[in-house]
Amino acid sequence: MNHVIETQAALDASCGEAAQKPWVGLDTEFERIRTYYPRLCLVQMSTPEMTVCIDPLVDLDFSPLHSLLVNPGVVKIFHAARQDLEVLHTALGISATPLFDTQIAAQLCGCGEQVAYAELAKHVCEIDLPKQHTRTAWCRRPLSGAEVKYALDDARYLGAIYLDLKRRLETLGRDSWVREDCERLTGPAILASGPNRAIKKIQSGARGLDRTGQSIAFQLALWREETAQSRDRPREWILNSKTLLAIAATLPGNAADLEKIPELSASDRRRWSSAILAAVKAGANHAAEYQPLAASVRPSTEQKRTERLLWERLKVVCETVDIPTAAVAAREDIRKLARGEQDIRLLQGWRRQFAGRDLRDLAVREGAGFTC
Repeated sequence: MNHVIETQAALDASCGEAAQKPWVGLDTEFERIRTYYPRLCLVQMSTPEMTVCIDPLVDLDFSPLHSLLVNPGVVKIFHAARQDLEVLHTALGISATPLFDTQIAAQLCGCGEQVAYAELAKHVCEIDLPKQHTRTAWCRRPLSGAEVKYALDDARYLGAIYLDLKRRLETLGRDSWVREDCERLTGPAILASGPNRAIKKIQSGARGLDRTGQSIAFQLALWREETAQSRDRPREWILNSKTLLAIAATLPGNAADLEKIPELSASDRRRWSSAILAAVKAGANHAAEYQPLAASVRPSTEQKRTERLLWERLKVVCETVDIPTAAVAAREDIRKLARGEQDIRLLQGWRRQFAGRDLRDLAVREGAGFTC
């Protein structure tokens, strides 16, 4: 059969066949060099009987693929799914559910932190995958036979890996852990863009500004994000973050003031002066109600000691069951716990039962001041 799906009949048939299976393996190839949004270039799909590449650049009705991805009766298997999910959400406006991420599962099976797909394929399927096409321009057509084979291999072994990891997870009693983490990946907070994403990109640099400067930086970041989205260009191509923060710190009131900002190029002044001044004005006008970013606070000696104790305890707990500490908690979670904060992933779901509750009790004994 033709392994590249380029006709409506082939797409309908392959998606229809896949919809009858218990699982499908999925991977994507995309480009994100000159654009804000990732451009989907290829979708690789495997079932127990077939592996194909779907060409999303062909003018087809992709509703069969859309229906398959949201079919609750078919498990969608990805490896390190986050970017693939973002790309599919951008292209098709959906999340692929239910989801099984083999990288998450491998961590919780004791395979180490961020294990690679090729490593799992070698371990489970005894196959060595080539790496020579990692820099392929996937939106170029036609793709070579070697490039198509490379892409197909990225989905071909997902089913075997899934079945192996699923068996091991059930034996360990951790299948619900993976299910919980995979459901989190498809949540709206993960895939959403907007104000939170815009400000996050300049947050560390804006933290040193006063309330008015932060409010202006926020308005500039919102304008930049919206402009980047509408023009489908990288946000740094619209206005780089260093320049954005310099403008916020300077508080320019007119075009002459903009000329005094060395970080702002003449071309950016010509292109964006009106929009920049409007954002500066809006930020200044709303400064009174703007909620400033929390200032960076150096931890006390006691907090540092508590953080070390918590981290060491977590390492011991994780070592006893052979899973990496990063699969349970980030260092920032431990830092927040030592400060008495509770709105952290470590105190939610399976992590709370596995380690979070005991670590919280230890933090309390060490004097962490919880607010509730």
